[in-house]
Amino acid sequence: MNIQMPLLILSGVFITFPEKFNFDKLSRLNLYGLTSFILSQLILAYWMLPISIDRAIINWKYDIAKIISLVLCGILIRLSLSKSTLVMEIFFIGYFLSMMIWAGNFYFQSNERLCNVYSQDSQQFAGAGLMLIGAMLTLIWISSKLKSQKWS
Repeated sequence: MNIQMPLLILSGVFITFPEKFNFDKLSRLNLYGLTSFILSQLILAYWMLPISIDRAIINWKYDIAKIISLVLCGILIRLSLSKSTLVMEIFFIGYFLSMMIWAGNFYFQSNERLCNVYSQDSQQFAGAGLMLIGAMLTLIWISSKLKSQKWS
């Protein structure tokens, strides 16, 4: 959870398409990156559910769906960040990062196993990792926005 999923998303962020692919006609559907933000949020919210993680480990079809959807999520995130305004980024990225930290805290603090395929220790480790990744992404995003601002 803490290694594979972020790497799949990052691989989607760094995928480049040849210039022969023209997505200009689709840009009307993605004004200010809103559509891609919403789709990426739905994908990420689904894969934060413990039952989704269990299914992906037990059934290979769900695992393939996880891989494809998380790579697509990375593509959508890059696309939305290239078109969005600062206010939209604050809303969507702030929502996702707070959800990620909250879910990590829930996994970490829960006395019951939420994922049936993980042990209690693995669940707590995954929760701590989610909180750490969420905090690091928050700092990275804030510092990148501060660097891009022009201070007069």
